[in-house]
Formats: sequence, structure tokens, C-alpha cells
Amino acid sequence: MKYLALVIGLFSVVVGFNASAQKRTIGSVEYVQIEEADNMPFLTRIDTGAAKTSLHAFDLRVDDDAGRMQANIGKTITFKTMNEKQQFHTSRATIVGVQTIRNSQGKEQRYEVELTLTWQGQEKKVLVNLRNRQRMDYKLLIGRNWLAGDYLVDVEQPPES
Repeated sequence: MKYLALVIGLFSVVVGFNASAQKRTIGSVEYVQIEEADNMPFLTRIDTGAAKTSLHAFDLRVDDDAGRMQANIGKTITFKTMNEKQQFHTSRATIVGVQTIRNSQGKEQRYEVELTLTWQGQEKKVLVNLRNRQRMDYKLLIGRNWLAGDYLVDVEQPPES
């Protein structure tokens, strides 16, 4: 029995080591493209303190707006986005949820859409909340929902263009 426990323990260490070896290391600031915005690049802040990913979005228009955010789930939203180089893109996506965010300004609700984000050729679909980030330095903020299972953050790693 002791031998079996030792083998299982060693197997767990090896499997755990291989799983963590598969994760890619990402810096705290990186260039990330959004497929649905014609792969427009964004200088992005990688924020392990944020649960969800957030994109600068403005001029939001919901097709057949019901007047209540929850009632608009499943409808198409059109929005404009802009990166740090002042490049603009108009995108359309399906509203998949409404997220309540607590921050230093209080509570606010944001629409959530599913977008495909690409970093160094690796694509990942993720829920992204839409918020006007005009006054923010980073127009795209990557949260833990994009990092989970795939990335480790190295704050000393410089961004790759």
C-alpha cells in the first residue's frame, strides 16, 4: 500500500508540473488584438485584480432596445471602440449578460459580450464587459477570466509589439 501511495503521489507531482509548464507567461502590459474589431491592436493592462475583462466602448446602441438592460440580453449591440493610437472601429455583438461592477465610484451595470482576444497568435474567446474607458490609459483591461488556466503574469516582462 505504501508503494501505491508513493506512485500516486509522484504521478500527481508529474501531472501538476506538466500542467503548469503548459501555461504561457505574459507581462503586465501587452499588445492584444480583438478579432471582432478587425484584429485592431490594443496596448492592454493585464490586471489580476479584475475578475472580468473590460473594453472601452461608447455610442452603444441596442437593436430594439427594451429600456431595461436585463431585458436586452440576447439582442445585438452596436458600439464603437478606440485604442490608444486613436484608431476607431464599430463592432456588433450579441449581449450575453449584464454585469454589476463595484469600484471606487460605486456600483454600475455593464453589458457583457463574447469576443475573441488574440495574444502572440493564441486566440481565446472570453466574456468582455463594455465600458467607456476614455479617461483610462488602457482601453482594454484583461481580467482573470481571460488569464485563467492559460497564463502566468510576470510584471517585469516588457510588452511585445
